[in-house]
Amino acid sequence: MNRRNFLKLSSLGAGTIAFANSLPLCSIFAKENLSQSKKADLKLTVQTWSFRLFDIDEGIRKTKQAGVKFVEIAGSIRIKGENKRAVAMTAEERKWFLAIAEENQVQAISVGGNKGTRQEFDFAAELGLTVMQGEPDFERLVEVSKLAEEYKIRFALHNHAKPNRYWNYKETLKRLDGCSPWLGFCPDTGHFARSGIDPLTVVKDLKGRIVSIHLKDLNDVNTQDGEKKDLHDVIWGTGKGQVEAIIHELVEQKVQAPIIIEYEYKWEDNVKEITECAKYFHNIVPDAAK
Repeated sequence: MNRRNFLKLSSLGAGTIAFANSLPLCSIFAKENLSQSKKADLKLTVQTWSFRLFDIDEGIRKTKQAGVKFVEIAGSIRIKGENKRAVAMTAEERKWFLAIAEENQVQAISVGGNKGTRQEFDFAAELGLTVMQGEPDFERLVEVSKLAEEYKIRFALHNHAKPNRYWNYKETLKRLDGCSPWLGFCPDTGHFARSGIDPLTVVKDLKGRIVSIHLKDLNDVNTQDGEKKDLHDVIWGTGKGQVEAIIHELVEQKVQAPIIIEYEYKWEDNVKEITECAKYFHNIVPDAAK
């Protein structure tokens, strides 16, 4: 498909995402319900880990500078030069964070790095988040899924590169028996590429189960059996991460989820690169919320 035809198709796609707590339980994951959605609902988001060298308030300002209105809070953040778990923010720090976000017209909609504890769900509920992602122990998946259902906050299983416990998504799928459908996936396309797994295939195979996605473009890819290369993030559309095809697939699936920029390169100053990723996304999906 050429780019012109792709743009025509994509223009039918993503608008603002509605993370209503009243959403029917199975509508997030059940393919038959997704097929009834009129269009995809992709909300462009920045992972604050992209700005891990800076305090969280500076990360919020950099997100605004990049032209993005939504953030996923990293599991580990900095406040006044001190590293701490996001969930460990004091009541005053949480109030301060929300004020900084409001001042910059940036909304936190997700938080990463979770194990799926009740304390973490309380934190997400207090901040008005609608998505959590992380890497719970396998034996806790049913419990985490039930907490997600109780709090009406979707939980996404996140992969890192092999040998992380979630690197093999096919094995993870087998472990979801008995889990509430409020539990799904946050595929990190860059980490799949590092593990020698085709990220586009992953997105297709996870149809109906994508809660959020860390979309990355890389300078190269690894193969399962080949020499591991020195891979790093590049601006969307300039590398080998099949970003355009993946966005197309998300639109085709009518996915309703945050599409997250986690730029793990040029840590000292990557606002320009993140800005270009955002522009690329809005060229592909012009109807998405800006």
